[in-house]
Amino acid sequence: MYELNDTIAAVSSPAGSHRVILRLSGRQAIRTAKDIFTGQVDFQNAGVYTGHFFIDQQLSIKGKLYLFLSPASYTGEDLVEIHIYSNPAVTETLLSNILNNEVRLAGPGEFTARAYLNGKMDLAQAEAVNEIIFSSNQLQLDAAEKLLAGKLTQSTKEIKTEILDCLGNLEAGLDFSTEDIEFITTAQAVEILTSLKEKAENILQGSISCQTVIDMPSVGAAGTVNAGKSSLTNILLGCERSIVSKNPKTTRDVLEGLLELDHSKCVFFDCAGLIENPQGIIDQLTQQAAVEALRHAIVVLFCVDISKPDWNEDINLLKLIDSGDIIFVAAKADLLDNKKLCAKLNQLRQFFGHSFLPVSSKTKQGLKELLTTIDSHLISKTPDKYPAFSEPVTSSIALTARHKKSVAQAIENLTDAINQLKAGNDEIATMMLRSVYQNFSRIEQQDIDEKILSNIFSNFCIGK
Repeated sequence: MYELNDTIAAVSSPAGSHRVILRLSGRQAIRTAKDIFTGQVDFQNAGVYTGHFFIDQQLSIKGKLYLFLSPASYTGEDLVEIHIYSNPAVTETLLSNILNNEVRLAGPGEFTARAYLNGKMDLAQAEAVNEIIFSSNQLQLDAAEKLLAGKLTQSTKEIKTEILDCLGNLEAGLDFSTEDIEFITTAQAVEILTSLKEKAENILQGSISCQTVIDMPSVGAAGTVNAGKSSLTNILLGCERSIVSKNPKTTRDVLEGLLELDHSKCVFFDCAGLIENPQGIIDQLTQQAAVEALRHAIVVLFCVDISKPDWNEDINLLKLIDSGDIIFVAAKADLLDNKKLCAKLNQLRQFFGHSFLPVSSKTKQGLKELLTTIDSHLISKTPDKYPAFSEPVTSSIALTARHKKSVAQAIENLTDAINQLKAGNDEIATMMLRSVYQNFSRIEQQDIDEKILSNIFSNFCIGK
């Protein structure tokens, strides 16, 4: 299926990017680079070299050559990356010059496939590369990065080691069944396997389903600078996700976290405070990022500081929020007594034409009602999503459908092994434990079926 003796090439940068990256991997990668690159370069040593790439006989373009030598490269082969600032026509011409009888266009995910086949990463880590590329929010990115770091492989390796130990003791007991030697008691074996089953179940329960997080709706907190959004975000998520400060413009980026409600879940995010007239490139970029994030939110919490003397700036900035579902929040309610609070809420309703929910991050006033309101808005906006969210999403490693299937089969076989031990059928139990070992091995094993391997990497981008 995958031919490792030839050299592959492809554009590795996103479409439309001004900085273009062409990647070559294989035996002819360095020779090809020598043919098209001129500059001070030592092809015997890895490094970054500046020079010119020949597009045709009349045209050359300045760029950088990144040289990675086998086996210390992403693919485990000689690997070359060409970095240039160019347009699609020049890029296509350069790629055409590279492709010849000894260099062919790479297929989807073939660079990562070579990394896997050359032992640079296990299969679970290879799949993590694709999950990182297609991550739609920070939650999924964090989970995919843990998968790439080998967290899943590490967890399953520990279980496999204990399985082998238990299996060895049980089989030794079968071999010496006619002698008065006991390597492990039934009770001890059952206790060990029950513990391993719980660990396997925790892998499933403590994972993030990639598709779940992709489809999960987002809810954003919006408002002017120092409207109380960051404090509200922290209290809702139950952690110090946003920096809280009296100084304006503390939040510069879009900060996300998982918000689990009674009947729904969402990606809740805080972004930079909106400004009527952004000054300078930093303010413009942060405002652009905030508006873009809010545009994709299913529900927006529009926060105003209820203690302010007027809200002219707030009502002008409300026009920037392109969302059909807004929950109006009167933040910092603890700064007013009940009489002043009621008066201010009436003023807000008259000024904005909407009722505001008074909330205090300090005293937690109105938080329960706010969570209930967010919950009901999400269910009304996306009623078909939540049956898929019945299982808890609490954390950590991104599991693909293939991973989940392997772990689920291992749990089923562990259950059967435990039941067979209790029934006194040690020989059948050892057969089930061998199946458990195989189930976990399929997550990262090197001799996986070629058809399955092809299906996995066919979902990758070309050039990755």
